Amino acid sequence: MRLYLDEDVYQGVLVGLRRRGFDVLSTVEAGLRGASDEEQLRFAMAEDRSLFTFNRGDFARLHLEVLTRGDHHPGILLCSQVPVGLAVRLIAGALTPGNLSRLRDQLIWLRRLG
Repeated sequence: MRLYLDEDVYQGVLVGLRRRGFDVLSTVEAGLRGASDEEQLRFAMAEDRSLFTFNRGDFARLHLEVLTRGDHHPGILLCSQVPVGLAVRLIAGALTPGNLSRLRDQLIWLRRLG
């Protein structure tokens, strides 16, 4: 699974996901610090990486814009601000092998249960 973390995601999430074996790239590593949300999503699309962000409103809008244009994206995962460990568990739980093929063009809201 190839994942791209938006600029607002904590460095600890990157570390935690890599420890679990995920192919994760951060905005800083991609050289896109300060880039617009549109540029972040275009990069994720070009690299065929699902995007994870805490920026729910803007990326929910961008998801609709992409689909309205008839374009496709490899999946957008959204979550409210949560502690690092919980963010890692939520993302890892959503990215199980059985779910990967179903992420294309999907907006996934990661929520804490219970």
